[in-house]
Amino acid sequence: MNTKIEQLFAGYEKAFQELDLERIASFYSETFISASPKGSMAQGREEFAQNAPAAADFYRKTGQTSGKILALTETPISKQYTMVKVHWGLTFEKTGSRLIEFDISYLVQLTTDTPVIILFIAHEDEEETMKELGLI
Repeated sequence: MNTKIEQLFAGYEKAFQELDLERIASFYSETFISASPKGSMAQGREEFAQNAPAAADFYRKTGQTSGKILALTETPISKQYTMVKVHWGLTFEKTGSRLIEFDISYLVQLTTDTPVIILFIAHEDEEETMKELGLI
């Protein structure tokens, strides 16, 4: 795995563990696409950062107690782009130590010294899963 990719996701994981979503915004390109089973949208890093406090509050209200990367799988696309599938594990107050696992694929741009995420695709419907678990 590319060292810069490992560093990118180590920083992302640490920020997510701390629910520092404003810091997470720094890992994205100026404009990026987010997608889930419900659809997709383009958004800006500044917009993401502005919404970060509300998003962090949402995760706190669900009782999230941890979030960590369980596995990373990199699939190079070209010298400038790579796809990284991240297998996440989260715990919540209501679920105890039971890991809630899910996948997100990230398209990472490698055209500068610092890689940035230009697209992420959530494989599962996060809101639906949280409802099923009684978290929301």
